[in-house]
Amino acid sequence: MVDFIPPNLLALLSAVLVSVAHILYRQALGRLSPTITAMVMNFASAFYAFGLYSLEDGLEEWPIAALFWFAMVGITGSSIGRYLNFRSVKLIGLARTSVMIQSILIWSSLLAVFVLGEQITSPVGLGTLAIMLGGVLLVYEGDVRKEKTSPLLYLIPLVASFLFSLTFLFRRYGLALIPSSAVGMGVATGTAALCLLGAMPFNKKENAASAWLPRDVAGVIVGALFNVSAAYCFWTSIRLGEIVQVVPIQRLSVLIIIFLSWLFFRKQEAVTTRVVMGGVLSVAGAFAIVMGK
Repeated sequence: MVDFIPPNLLALLSAVLVSVAHILYRQALGRLSPTITAMVMNFASAFYAFGLYSLEDGLEEWPIAALFWFAMVGITGSSIGRYLNFRSVKLIGLARTSVMIQSILIWSSLLAVFVLGEQITSPVGLGTLAIMLGGVLLVYEGDVRKEKTSPLLYLIPLVASFLFSLTFLFRRYGLALIPSSAVGMGVATGTAALCLLGAMPFNKKENAASAWLPRDVAGVIVGALFNVSAAYCFWTSIRLGEIVQVVPIQRLSVLIIIFLSWLFFRKQEAVTTRVVMGGVLSVAGAFAIVMGK
């Protein structure tokens, strides 16, 4: 339905939509556990995704191999990766998690080069270096936070970003067999929701502390609507474009998230000049990657 839009523009639109979704999730995470938040989000996203599929022309075949790759997207990204992402938001804050997730550009570029055979140029290398420096500015907190944060906690969003980068490969493989973003999203998020549902008994203490307020659940459901719209644009951009271009553009959402985080959560999120500089430097690296193609 959006194939007529250039892939880079689709990636940018995805960045805007996913930023709004993250803010809605942030409000819910104040009372809901990461497992419950991710589970509700994935169930709602699967519902929305298959709703989008009903608007398409339909498919004559559903290759098992494609469904496998889509399911792997759900397992690695929408369940494990999303849980780690939400957990990181609670431990180190939304703005810092968002910038640390920028390392996804490093992982995705390496995978695109060594697995898909895409080429890396000098600007791409410089862009990657800029992103790494931006991450250093972020991690060196100084007196940004009153409480001491263990450096090991920053491994959580880094692992999440690597898992997210793997999903780009899985999506490309699956979309080559079933060129439907809606089907891919539906299978991925549906698989993730079932995985998280199965994990709930192992997180009884954490889930018991959740308030389950209708307002919070509604916020996740509405956030999922923005998230699935962003995902539909992004899945389509991956199918039509190159990973080394669309992924950096989509990661421009970090600046939008930092701004919205400061705007709505000033008391919880201490977004300082150092944090903003780290985000700007990371995004500058993303632009260098795009301009180098």
